[in-house]
Formats: sequence, C-alpha cells, structure tokens
Amino acid sequence: MAEKLTDTQLSAIVAQQIELAKAHDRSARAEPRSKALDYFFGNMDKYVPPEANRSKVVSRDVADTIGWLLPDIMKVFTASDRMAVAEPVGIEDAEQAEEATDGLNYVFWKDNKGYEIVYAATWDSLLTGNGIVKTFYDDTPVYATSFHSGMTDDQMALLLAPDAEGEEPEVLAHSAEPMMLPGPDGAVVTVTLNDLKIKRKKYDGRFVVEAIPPEEFLIDGDAICTDEAAFTDHWQRKTRSELVAMGYDKELVWSIPVAGKSDTAETIARDLNMNTSANDESMELVDYHECFVRVDVDGDGEAELVRACYGGSSNGVLLDWETWEDENPFDDIPCEPVPHRWDARSVADETMDIQDIKTVLTRQLLNNTYWNNNPQRAVIGKVRNPDQLDNPTFGGTVFLDTGSSIVDLNVEYIGDKALNAITYIDEVRQQRTGVGRQSMALDPEVLQNQTAEASRNNRDAAYSQKDLLARNMAEWGWKKVFRKLMRLMIKHQDYTRTLMINGKEVEIDPRFWNADMDITINVGLGTGSRDRDLMMLGQVLQSQLMLADRFMAAGAVEQAIDMLPKIIATMTKMAESAGIRNPEDFYPEFTEEKVAALKQMAAQPKPDPALALEQAKGQVAMALKDKDTEVAQRTAEIGAQSDVVKNQAELEADLQTAAADREKEIALATINASIERERIASAERIKGAELMNAREIAAAQIDKDLTIAREQMANSAHIAAMKPKPEPAAKAN
Repeated sequence: MAEKLTDTQLSAIVAQQIELAKAHDRSARAEPRSKALDYFFGNMDKYVPPEANRSKVVSRDVADTIGWLLPDIMKVFTASDRMAVAEPVGIEDAEQAEEATDGLNYVFWKDNKGYEIVYAATWDSLLTGNGIVKTFYDDTPVYATSFHSGMTDDQMALLLAPDAEGEEPEVLAHSAEPMMLPGPDGAVVTVTLNDLKIKRKKYDGRFVVEAIPPEEFLIDGDAICTDEAAFTDHWQRKTRSELVAMGYDKELVWSIPVAGKSDTAETIARDLNMNTSANDESMELVDYHECFVRVDVDGDGEAELVRACYGGSSNGVLLDWETWEDENPFDDIPCEPVPHRWDARSVADETMDIQDIKTVLTRQLLNNTYWNNNPQRAVIGKVRNPDQLDNPTFGGTVFLDTGSSIVDLNVEYIGDKALNAITYIDEVRQQRTGVGRQSMALDPEVLQNQTAEASRNNRDAAYSQKDLLARNMAEWGWKKVFRKLMRLMIKHQDYTRTLMINGKEVEIDPRFWNADMDITINVGLGTGSRDRDLMMLGQVLQSQLMLADRFMAAGAVEQAIDMLPKIIATMTKMAESAGIRNPEDFYPEFTEEKVAALKQMAAQPKPDPALALEQAKGQVAMALKDKDTEVAQRTAEIGAQSDVVKNQAELEADLQTAAADREKEIALATINASIERERIASAERIKGAELMNAREIAAAQIDKDLTIAREQMANSAHIAAMKPKPEPAAKAN
C-alpha cells in the first residue's frame, strides 16, 4: 500500500503538471488563439505584410462572420428566461422538475450575470474554438454594508437585533447627536438621533458561474474532456494584497516570486499592460494557480480530485490544498467539436485564409484603381516645371519646350476581375460558415431572380449551419454547465429559498430534487428563419384546433379538454418564436389540477329540457289555481257582509277583483316570460330534433295558457255581471 503524500511531494507534482500544461498550451493553443485575436482586430501586418507605398487595407472577414453569427446564437439562449429545463425522471418528479427549472434559471440569470456569461463564452467559442465556463459553490460568506442616519434609540435597537439565524450585524461606525424636538403635549423633549454604518451577513455562500478567458485555462495535453482531465488549472495574475485578503498566510504569499513580464501572445493581442513591478511590495503581481489534479493523496491506490492553490510557477509555493468533493468546475463551450479531442475548431479557423486572400485581392484592386486614376507619365523632351507632374493641381499648367510631349503609361484595369474573385471567395466563406449575402438578405439580384421558395431554401441551408453551432454549444457545453449547477444546489443548499419569478413568489428547496434529472437547453426557436418557425407552428395550431373540434363533435369531451394545454403550449412557442420574452405571461396556465376540474365539470349531468318545461307548466297551473281560490274567498266574504255595508263592500270587492285580475295578468305574463327564457336556454343546449320538439312543446303550452287565461277572464266578467248593482246615492239617502 502506497504512503500518503506529503505537502512537499504534492507541491512538486502540482508544479510539474503546471509546467507540462503550459508547455502544451504554448505549443498547441497559444499561437492559434493570438492569431485569431489579431485577425479579429485586423492586425495582419506580420501575416500579410503590405508592400511599400501601396494599399494597407485589411479585410475583416473573421470579425464580420462572428458579428453575423453572434446575434443569432445569442437569440437562441436569451430569447427566454428559461434557457435550461429540468426533465423529470418519473411522474413523481414532475413538480420538482418545474421547481428545479425555476431555481436553475434564476441562479444563472439573476444571481450571476447570465447574459454576460453567455455572450463571453459564445464569443470565445466562435473565435478560439472553446469558451471556458467555471461553475462552483463558493462558501465564503457574503456581507452587505449599509448606512442609516437619524435613527432613534428604539429604531437602532430594532436594526441591530439578530436575524432569523441569530447573526448580529457588525457596527462599523456610530455617532449620536441629541436633538430638541416638540413633544405630543407641546413641550420640548430631548431625543438622541443615531448615525450608523453596519455590516450584516447577506448569506453564507453562493453558486458561481463565470466565463474565464481561454488563455487563463490550462488542461492536460492528453485530455479529451474537462470532466475526466487529469489536470486543469485556472491561473491568474493577482497582487500579494489580494492573496492575503483571500486568507492565505502572509509569509507564504511574500515568498512567492514576482511574476515575469507578461508578453504572451494573448496579452499582446488583447493590448493588455501586465506590468508586474510596483512601488509597494503588496501590490506586486504574482502568478496564482487554482489547480484541480487527480492524484492519490491518501495512499489507497485510487486517485482523488484535489484542489491545490499554488503561487508562482516551477519555483513557486503550495498555498493550500484540499480533497475536492464536488465535480471539476470547468466546462467548455465548443464551436465545432472534433470527435476524440478536446480542441474544437472555430469560425476563425474557417475564415482566416479567406481573410488573407481577400486582403491581398482588395489591396491589388485598390492599387490598380489608384494607378488608373493617377497614372505614371513619360515626358518626351523637356518640362520646365516637373513638380506639376509629380504633384498635379487642379487647373495647373505644365510648361513644355518646343517639340516636347507627355505620354500616360497605361496599365490594364483589372477591377472587374478582382471583384469576381472576391465574390467567389465570399461564396466559399458562405459554404463554410453559412454567412453570406443570401443569408444576410443583402443580395437584391437573388431576391429578384429567384422564387420565394428558392430564396427560402437558400436561407434555410445557411440557417442550418447556424443551428448546428448553437446545438453543439448547447449539447456539448451548456447542458453540462446546468447539470453541474443543479447537483451543486442539491448538495449545498440546505434551506428553502423564496424567489420572485414573473411577479409571483416561488419557493425552491433543492434537497428534494432528483439528482438524476436530465437538463434540456432551449434551442431552435429564436434562430433561423422566424417565418419558417411561425409557419410550421401555425400549421400545428390549426391541426390541434381541428382535432379538438372533432373530439367535441363526437362527444369525447375529455379528449377535447386534454388538447387545451397542448394548444396553449403551441401558442406560447409561436410568441417565443416571434421574439417575445416571457410569452407564458400572455396565456393561462393549464395545470393537471385545472384539467381535472374541467373534466369533472363536463361530467356533471345536464338538466332535461322536457322536464324543465313540465315543471314550468305545473308552476303555471298552481298559480292559476291560487288566484281562483283567492277570488272565491273574496266573493264569499262579500256575500257574508251586512246589508249596511253591503253596497260599499260590493264596490270594494269589485275593485279588489279587478286588482286581482290585473295581478293575475301580470303574474301570467311574468310566468310566460320565464317559460320563454327557459325555452330559449333549453333550445341552446339541445340539438336537432330535440330543439324542434322543445319549441313545439313550448308553443303548445303557451296556447294552452292563453286559452286558460281567456276563459278565466271571461268567468270573472260573468261573475261581476251577475252581482246586484248598487242604488244611486240620492235614492239611498
């Protein structure tokens, strides 16, 4: 059994790995990276040196191609706040997957500078082949400093109270000043007002995602992926003061040799001034390496992943080390992955030779044009003022001796041929990258001479190459970044966190997430032809609506309800494809609970229209019977009254009978109106024959009711006619 490694042995291994990785980087990667940067910025004198006294123009094909590709690819990943979607392993993980999706995207976009990370990594990928992203959990406490002025003693006591975790804020500065203020009763009272500067712990740790420059990343020369690499390293230039602030021993930090002058190809290309000397020793720059190396430190025969912090290079100092329990924090975002190797090809690799050729052709075209616009001249004889030939002026005069003449030395104009060659080279670039006049929609000839379908096919062919780049970055890079972030949150976040997402409070607790859930990156919509995407989604929506209608016509209500979430999803994708951020805010959310509730409502029995009509008829008959009974009772009361008040009573009875008749007519009208409304409502719920039957029943009932009403009114009139009429008032007296 092997023995445990000592710090000295581990330091030697780390120093050796650093030197090997640096040597491999210098020989295989540093020069291509610096060359790509030079071509991007147009610094090409050492690659295509210009001729003396000739055009020095530089074609910018690398920058132009990246400039056209970058917006489309950025649109893929930033069109929605849901760049990553967690996929449940089973049905039981559906709720946790939705929660994980919200949590992952919030941490990436809000807690970290998500847009800047995506932009930097994508830019590095297009230019150098591999964008580098570092994902890790930083357990260093984060503090927030705040200022408070004019606080009373009670307010200050409340401010300095411990938080929910028992942490008390640290008072950095405090001043108090007595103030004379009027009291409630008008008397002047003395109040102490306090000014405070406090520091309070914001949180214990945070999940960090950052894009680092490719030149700051070292990897084992035999590695084909970062996760399985034997050695990875993030090296930076830091001051001694920064290292001390990070918690390293001051004596060890001061023993680190000063970094040499950084004149690497990358720093020169980026135009960075890395002066390592300083008047203050604490501000001297030193090399700082955060290494992740696989080595057997405990002697069990198995290599562990070790995080070793190293200052300097081959003659440096091991500052600290620990067995790393998390995953390797580095992931690469490849542009054009090459199977079985780590280095990917870049857009610069595909276009640098194009830029060389176009630079030469463009210079020759301009030189030829300059020559034809201002040709050389031959003088036969003698010129009295030769300066006028060398530096001609508009309207100037050349004085010649007798018999002398001036002849232009003509040079053939080759501008059209040079332009044809440049056009051909542009077509080669389009074939390699998908970026050309057709994909830019800048070629009027193509738009005029081709059909819409042919033009669309040309654009789609170009877009497919862009889609492939975005898909490579998503599947080979961003997917691993978000999976790593999810596992870090499951492992390190041991509390419930409340997030504000789209105006709603969402609670996340990664402790209950399934670590085996996969991650999908939203790719496809937002790139390519939006017209194509919208057209295809429109066809899908039409087919969904037609299918839902057929389900309803066949009586399959549950199947029709099941189509609602799918229809909403399609409409959301259409809005997303049109470039609308957060399209889910515009449509209702159909959860499983809402769908089940709709199915339950649809399953409830509906009222029978015929039964409703029978009930209405019964109500009419009862109302008529009640009115008849009331009239009979009042007639009997009139007959039982004394002769003294008989005439008056009979008169009142007549009035009451008439009023009762009016009430009955109103009641009949109200009931008939209610029956009519019920008939209309029933007619809307039934179809075909049922509807016609309901109408016939309702019409017959109305005729019957009217007949009954007419008969009743006739009977009432007959009763009134049979009664004795009162004597005239004078005869009665």
